[in-house]
Order: sequence, then C-alpha cells, then structure tokens
Amino acid sequence: MSDPNLPLASVDAKPRWTWAWILPIAAILAVAFLVHQARSERGPLLTISADRGYGIRPGDDLRYRGIQVGEVEVVELSPDYGEVRLSVRLKSRAASLAREGTRFWIVRPHLSLDEVAGLETVVGARYLELLPGPPRAERQLEFVALEEPPVLRYFNPGGLEITLRAPSRYGLQTGAPISYRQLSIGRVLSVGLSSDASTVEIRAWIEPPYAPLVRDNTRFWKASGVSFKAGLWGGMSVELESLRAIVVGAVAMATPDDPGLPAITGHAFPLHNEPEAEWLGWRPSLPVGTALLPPGTPRARPLRSSLSYTSETFFVKRDRELNGWLLPLENGLLGPVNLLKPEREDGQENFNLRLGGRLIPLGEELTWSVGGIGVLPHLPKEVVPWPVEWLRSPDEPEDCVVIGDSAMQPVALSTARLGLTATGWSVDRALSFESAWNGAPVFARKDGRLVGVLISDGAEVEVRPLPPESLSR
Repeated sequence: MSDPNLPLASVDAKPRWTWAWILPIAAILAVAFLVHQARSERGPLLTISADRGYGIRPGDDLRYRGIQVGEVEVVELSPDYGEVRLSVRLKSRAASLAREGTRFWIVRPHLSLDEVAGLETVVGARYLELLPGPPRAERQLEFVALEEPPVLRYFNPGGLEITLRAPSRYGLQTGAPISYRQLSIGRVLSVGLSSDASTVEIRAWIEPPYAPLVRDNTRFWKASGVSFKAGLWGGMSVELESLRAIVVGAVAMATPDDPGLPAITGHAFPLHNEPEAEWLGWRPSLPVGTALLPPGTPRARPLRSSLSYTSETFFVKRDRELNGWLLPLENGLLGPVNLLKPEREDGQENFNLRLGGRLIPLGEELTWSVGGIGVLPHLPKEVVPWPVEWLRSPDEPEDCVVIGDSAMQPVALSTARLGLTATGWSVDRALSFESAWNGAPVFARKDGRLVGVLISDGAEVEVRPLPPESLSR
C-alpha cells in the first residue's frame, strides 16, 4: 500500500528517432517524384474518329516524321456502332500538334499500280501518323481520321499552289504528276467540280525549286503518258512516258521564251486537252533551285548552332535546347539575340552555345543588337566569313531568298508575301517556315546582298532587316 504523503514519480516517454524511418520516407518521395514526372510528360488526350480500325490497338504509336509523339490508349466503337473512336495521348513536348487543321490517318499496307506504301506494317504493328495544321491555328482535341494519307505529306515552304480549270476531268486522279520537259516538278492535290459545276477544278502543287518556272503566261495541258507515231513507210511506234502517268493521268506545262510575271498562290490557268506545236519549242531561261541570286554572289555558309541550358522547376531539372543558324561575318557571328546573349531567368543555368560541335563563349558583349538580331564578336577558326561589303540595310520589303545549309532548298520570298511590322517584315502565313529555319540569313534577289535574318519560333515568322549599325566594320 503506497503512502499518500510520498511524492509520486511520473515517467514521460520521449520520442525516439530511428533510422528505420528513412527508407519509407525516401520511398514516398521517390514515388511522388515519379508520379510528378510521369504527369509532366503526359500531353493532352485526343479523340480521333475513323471509319475503320484497320487493326490498330491500344499501345500502338502515333508518329510524326517517323518519331513517336504519342500513343493509342483506347480503341472502341462509337455508341451507335457507326465508327471507331481512338483515344490518343500526346507527349507533353508534342502538345502543340493538337491544333486545328492537323490530319491523322492509320498507316497500313497499300498496294496499287500507282503506289506501294506502308509495307512495314505487314509484319509490324499498325500505327497512326499525323500532319500538323498551321502553326498559328487554334487548339483542338477532337479529329476525324483520313481514309487515305494526304498526297503531300510534308509541304516545303516556298512552293506554289495553283488551280487548273478544264471542261472535263481528263482522267486525272489525286497524286497525278506535273512535269516540265518530262521532269516531275509537282503533284495534283485534288480534282473536283467548281462551285457552279461549270468546270472541273484541279488543285496543283509545284515544288519550291521549280516555282519560278510558272509564270502568268505558262500553258498547261493533259499528258496522256502514251503517244503513237505512224508513217506510210516507217511503220508505227508507241512511246510510254511512265506507268504512273497511264494510271492516274499527268499534266505537262511550258513557259514562253518571253516569260511573264511570276505566278502567285491561287493563280488559275486553263488546262488544255493537248499542246500546240509552238509550246513544245519554247526554251526560256529561268532561275531555279540555287540560281536565285545574281551571278558572282559569294556562297553563303550559315552554321547550325544549339544553345543548351538546364531548367529547374519543382525539384526537377531538365535539359533544354534552342537551335538556330548563325552566319559568320568578318566581325563576328550574326544571328538571333536569344542564341548569342540569352536572358537568364530564375531556375535556368549552365548556358552553353555550340557551333559545329565547338563551344562558343557567351560572356562577351554584342557588337550591336537591334530588333532581336545581333553580332557576337567571335569568329571560329577555319570558317569562311561573309564579306562585310556584301551587307546592306534595306529601306522596305523586297524580293529576297532565305538560305540554310546545303541540305535545305533555298526559299524565294516575293514582296507580295511580306508585310511591314514594328520590328521587320511579316511573312505570309501560307508559307509555313518551321523553327528549323530560325536565324537563317536573308539575301536580296536583285544584288545578292545580305539584308536580314529570318526569325521563326514555329508560330510567328518575320524577316528582321539589318540595321545601319551592321554596316560598320
């Protein structure tokens, strides 16, 4: 029995820290990090309706230019069983592809007299492919898949779209070639009736290198692909141009020796049933391909550059990269300011500029910087600089040429495609310059002088003219 007069001892239990808690806490943090990373890499969910599934399954790829940009998550029938609906998850880096005008189709084996395509899907899985809409288009999450792939998968900037009008179809099919002196220079995009059903309208596409061949007095006619020659003493001969021309038809064209003004997008031409004898003798001298600048113009050698840096958000570090073109001048490197002297924002560090695999110092002040372009006073060894005397500061938009490297076809820009802005010359939205052209030098057609730099972020495209400061040596 305890004595009530004696003090009572109380025992307080002290919390004991043990290293055993480290493992579950670390596991929770690791799971949270993985969940956050997985969510950050998930882009928008698209709904794509198709007439048929053609064997597409959950887990199959969505591809663009052969690269996976998403994955099929669900394949099911619509509630009325009238179509197939695909739920497709884009990757976060490809989220901008979900925009109005983007087209989808299921790649599958296709065999015809005209074309063999999709053979890799005979033994492999089917997959979806897409063709992005215009860069400035509105965001969109629901699409209808094409039954057949587009005639032209990838439009190169600088091409020419025209309309041919004929009294009948002349046997032309989508994809029919357009030839100049029996060399293919374009394709037929579509064939249909005009709005009042009075004629047949053929939409045609001329490839960028050959767009200067089409003038306002150019003649087009149906090329059958088969020609017969018979004579009293020489017997009969048959000439076949190509199997493709026989199957889907073909269009030929000729331009007079005295060519007219260059045709612009939307120009309409009559399509004749057969050529006149005079047309076959025309031999005009017209610049095509790299012959867009005057003779004697120095060769431009822009260099591909990449600015890499680390971006940190929510305890996650990511490696970022910004690509563009830099043109060596006698007094430094000309290009976009965001490559030559990037602004360092919170969470961004370790900026490195590489040019042809070599590290370029970024600490120096720019020689000049106006309108988003400038010159870094650094000239790498063993490069051929563009002569300073071949620079010119233009007063207004003019016909010019955009040049990348030898693998990129030069693109001609006419004054009609350029408009004035506060910082330079806006480029017609019909010309879809991708961000791969960012920093490409721009040269004047009339004298070959360097007059500006193309700035493209994949959405807005402008030519930034050289300021007067650029002319000082």
